[in-house]
Amino acid sequence: MADYISRAYRDGDAVAVAELINAAAAAGGGPGGHAASDVDDVVRHEIADPDVDTLLVHSPDGRLVAAGLVPSPPPGGTRVELYGGVHPDRRGAGLGQRVLAWQLDRAAARHADVAPAEPWSAQVVTGVGDAPAIRLYERFGFTPVRYFLEMTAPTAPPPPIAPIDGLTIQRYHGSHEHDVHALHTTAFRDLWGFQERDFAGWAALTVASATFRPDLSRLALAGGALVGYVLVYETDTPGRLYVGQVGTAPASRGRGIASGLLAEVLDAAGKAGYSRAALDTDADNPTGAAGVYTRVGFAVDQHVVVYQRPL
Repeated sequence: MADYISRAYRDGDAVAVAELINAAAAAGGGPGGHAASDVDDVVRHEIADPDVDTLLVHSPDGRLVAAGLVPSPPPGGTRVELYGGVHPDRRGAGLGQRVLAWQLDRAAARHADVAPAEPWSAQVVTGVGDAPAIRLYERFGFTPVRYFLEMTAPTAPPPPIAPIDGLTIQRYHGSHEHDVHALHTTAFRDLWGFQERDFAGWAALTVASATFRPDLSRLALAGGALVGYVLVYETDTPGRLYVGQVGTAPASRGRGIASGLLAEVLDAAGKAGYSRAALDTDADNPTGAAGVYTRVGFAVDQHVVVYQRPL
């Protein structure tokens, strides 16, 4: 371990960190496709102090072999989502234990600084078949709390969706950004794991992100009021688009709005040269989201599991 070189994240590290996280995810069957700008967004908008809340570990030849990022929850939030990983060819060298122990220490320090009286938890995500990662998490006291589905669909013309009376679907426009934020908060507030963000915090990670594709995102309006939306993003995989957020106003659910929006997104993505679209969803989502996605052509590629432990 003494030969490894450790330091904090610096400007210019985003590409190497994204490649590392994607390689670790691919080896373990977990969620991948992270772009460098995604990493940069997390560091700039979710990490309180990159000098003390990030750790990059390099081999003696200067190659990045492990990384740990410790974001802070949004104001009022209680969950710290730990990011990072170990390069597949360095597993078994003790780096995972070192980085995870450091992340938990930093998360505990943030907890003590920000909200010591509130019960915070640390969270990690991995593929259900990643036995080495699961053994590591369980060794540190993490337990499984939720399962998610990673789904993909071809962008070839999706099944036809019947038009909905009184509904207009249009391309995303920035004039609706506050309405989208408000609807997103309403639509997701009661769902598992949701942490509410103010508009600035939400926008930095969504509609103001460098990977956001407003031209391929869609809004649904009824009587001039926003009732649904789909926001999509670039990934690091050529030809692959990521559907980041899908929401419908609670009073308008069950009308096929999400299906209509997704059908338009898939059609537009195909015409723009994309071959596949990906998304993820809670396996136990009470809104029946997985069924909606299946109806427009999405199929399950991977199962992932969320592990948590108290801080």
